[in-house]
Amino acid sequence: MRGIFWPPPAESYVGSLPERADILVIGGGIAGTSLMHHLAKRRFSAVLVEANHIAFGASGRNAGFLLAGVADCYSEAVRIFGREKAREVWHITDENHDRMVEAVAGTAVGHRRLGSATFASGEEEGARLEESAQLLRDDGFQALWDGTRLVNPRDGEINPALLVGALAGRLKEGAIREGVEVTGVVPAGAEVSVRSGESECRAGVVILATNGYTSRLLPQVKIQPTRAQMLASAPVSKTIVDMPTYSHFGYQYWRQLVSGELLIGGWRDTSMETEVGYDDQPTDQIQEHLDRKLAEMSPGAEVTNRWAGIMGFTETGLPLAGPVEGMRNVYTCAGFNGHGMGFAFMSAKRLVEMI
Repeated sequence: MRGIFWPPPAESYVGSLPERADILVIGGGIAGTSLMHHLAKRRFSAVLVEANHIAFGASGRNAGFLLAGVADCYSEAVRIFGREKAREVWHITDENHDRMVEAVAGTAVGHRRLGSATFASGEEEGARLEESAQLLRDDGFQALWDGTRLVNPRDGEINPALLVGALAGRLKEGAIREGVEVTGVVPAGAEVSVRSGESECRAGVVILATNGYTSRLLPQVKIQPTRAQMLASAPVSKTIVDMPTYSHFGYQYWRQLVSGELLIGGWRDTSMETEVGYDDQPTDQIQEHLDRKLAEMSPGAEVTNRWAGIMGFTETGLPLAGPVEGMRNVYTCAGFNGHGMGFAFMSAKRLVEMI
């Protein structure tokens, strides 16, 4: 039985903490590499440091969904955020999909845009999804409710580790330094002191792209580390899933790759208290639910991989992309609430424009 399904990017960027940096980005996932992409386009001098290897965290441990919006359906998002904000979020994440794929054009990253589906788990969810379809159409988005599921035809899927690797591979030599575990970030006058072991970097600006691990460095930043668990099957010969699928109010999800593997994740709501924290190992309790779903979808299918990753959840349900209060020249681009692939690229662009 193997662990993480997505192989890490083939390129290695082993390096050390620089003594000085105009801009230092901490974290080598989709947020960090997106930040570096946008910084490079604006000709900023920047260095990214990553404790392990790029795409090590949630960016290389998710299902590879590229979805518009938040985990809640559109009607629920309207109730939570208001109509104008919900519409803005959907526009941003739609654009995130377009611009991110454009940024890695010419590199095979497993991208397909066949849409996504959200199945109603019962009457309550069905009513919300039917309302969502109407609200989405009223607000200018494509959406279809067929009586059992809501289809968003502009959504898609990707190999998340390849995507991060493609963004990293376009940066200049020396811009990424792997194997650098940051242990402290402290403002020092007009600069910021960043520590890694015995080494120190003096940076003009520091951006934490550390998502679920942000509060380890800055406890005052309210991002809750939350585990997401998945499994993968051996290739199944027939098509069982026609597009990436959500259900049960976003707590269950699955997709099937072109090569036939079924990826199934979620069921966090069955054990909410155990899924908070930094432990990134799968548990029997959640995996049993995933096993039952696989048996329902494809009886007898073999499980080949089981893994988990740490997501970052915010109090608002939206990312934190901006300055850290009380810390001059320190910013965050994190807290994607399980939708980093859908938010991070445009969140990074907006933050770079702010700087």
